[in-house]
Amino acid sequence: MSFPIRSDSLRPLLSRVHADPYGNLFSENTGPRLHKALSPRYVWSKLAVILYEKRHPRHPWINRRAIDLLGGHLRPVHRGFEWGSGVGTCWLARRSRSLVSVEHHAGWYVRVKRQLEAERLPNVDYRLVAELDYVEAMSEFPDCYFDYVLVDGLFRDHALLRSIPRLKPGGWLVFDNANWFLPSDSRTPHSRRPRDGPASELFSQAAGRLTGWGTVWTTDGVNDTAVFVKPARAAAAVPAYGDAER
Repeated sequence: MSFPIRSDSLRPLLSRVHADPYGNLFSENTGPRLHKALSPRYVWSKLAVILYEKRHPRHPWINRRAIDLLGGHLRPVHRGFEWGSGVGTCWLARRSRSLVSVEHHAGWYVRVKRQLEAERLPNVDYRLVAELDYVEAMSEFPDCYFDYVLVDGLFRDHALLRSIPRLKPGGWLVFDNANWFLPSDSRTPHSRRPRDGPASELFSQAAGRLTGWGTVWTTDGVNDTAVFVKPARAAAAVPAYGDAER
């Protein structure tokens, strides 16, 4: 459904409350996105999130509990990978030895790149990649390489499967908006219920591979972020998803 508008008067407001970061609310999936935005429970939770983000403008756009967990875990020796960049890119970089971050949206890439340059963060390998090449962005890295991976971009089922083998034992896999793709008892609007199962066959595969991992599911009524911790003694390595075809 498309809602073309003649004026850009709403766009600054939507951007300010992080309701339309890509500027496409009125052209892509408008109906479902507006329906969520008008839910009373969601509106109340969103107001609390906006207040928090106003007070902490340099924090990632994941929920507060997940930020606290991640902030307490990260160490200056950690190497990270970020599927999908944002405000959190600088936040992660300041707490890490190195960070690889991939972004498909050219306008968003320019915005985040300026932030990185302004904060003088040379430890970020920031990449603008085409959608066709997106899932290959991690292929050059060996297994058990990263201390943490944040999944918050395109093709999240592929991203999860690519990330699992490349995390070190004890590494953290941080999956934002997990409730959209994996079943849970979350009360956040549009969450998948246990009866729904995973959102795709690939998500089902990812869920299977994550069985036995430590899991903390966090939510603020707007954003659900799942943190999966790879067992210190992981099962025998399996080929990284997609590697067998190359």
